[in-house]
Formats: sequence, structure tokens, C-alpha cells
Amino acid sequence: MQHFSIRRLQRDDTSLFREIRLEGLNRHPEAFGASHEEEEAYSLAQIGDRIESNAVFGGFADDGALVGVVAVARSRGVKMRHIATIWGMYVRPQGRGTGLSRLLMVAALDEARRTCRSIRLTVVSSNAAAIRLYESLGFKAWAVDIEALKVGDTYHDEILMRLDTDA
Repeated sequence: MQHFSIRRLQRDDTSLFREIRLEGLNRHPEAFGASHEEEEAYSLAQIGDRIESNAVFGGFADDGALVGVVAVARSRGVKMRHIATIWGMYVRPQGRGTGLSRLLMVAALDEARRTCRSIRLTVVSSNAAAIRLYESLGFKAWAVDIEALKVGDTYHDEILMRLDTDA
């Protein structure tokens, strides 16, 4: 059984994060609001700033390879600081079915629960495995954004999900 360690990424991890982020955007463009082309244009400094301004968690294999990531952003506006958004969830194929996705989500949720009452995410409606994971962690669908993303000539719906906490 594969073992993973989860830790919050730091600016020193910028290149690792960039590599896995671009891989996810390339392999599954329908699963992300961002595009590979847009993200590829970001400088390492911009990506490092993103890591520092969000809580980005990485799942590392025993050999030190970064196998999965997830991020949490806390809303900044005074009236919305109670809301956290989970974004950028991606696990490389070798980490799928191992429990790594759940470990990453638990780390993200622990972070979000410290200061936020509502935790939100979006998931493409065709990603049944992710939807099952999020529901098993207590997320509930509250809306569907029809044709939220367009990849090539194909539109994809997104399910908006939320988890309310006691924070």
C-alpha cells in the first residue's frame, strides 16, 4: 500500500506546483476554470505569490514525488471572509484510488474550518468519483451552473457544492 505525507506547500515548492498544475490542466481541461495556456504564461514569481496567498497542500509519495495537490482560498472582502473556496484539486494517475484525494481534502477542510463557516467548491458534473468523495465529506450540491466551461466546442456543467461548519 502506498503511503503519502501531506504538507502545506511553500514558495520553495513553486516549480513542483507549477508542473503538477499544468499537468492537471492539460490532462483534464474540463475539470478546471483555468486553462493550460493561461497558467503556462504565469511566471514562477506569480505562482509563488499564489502559493503564499492561499493554503496549498501537496501529497508526497515515499520517494518525495508530488502526487496530488489541493488549495484553499479564504474570501478577502469583509462581508465574505466567512467563506473558503477549495480549488485546484488534482491527483496524478498513480495516486488515484489510494486514498490520497481524501487525505488532501481533509487537510484543506481542516485549514478552512479554522476561520470559515462555509466551504465551497465546484466540480464538473461528469466527475462522478470526485462528487462521491465530496459528498462523503459532507458537501451538498446547492446549484448547477449550466455550460459553465467551454473546452473546444464542448460545454461542461459544474455542480456548486458547499459544506457549512461551526466556525
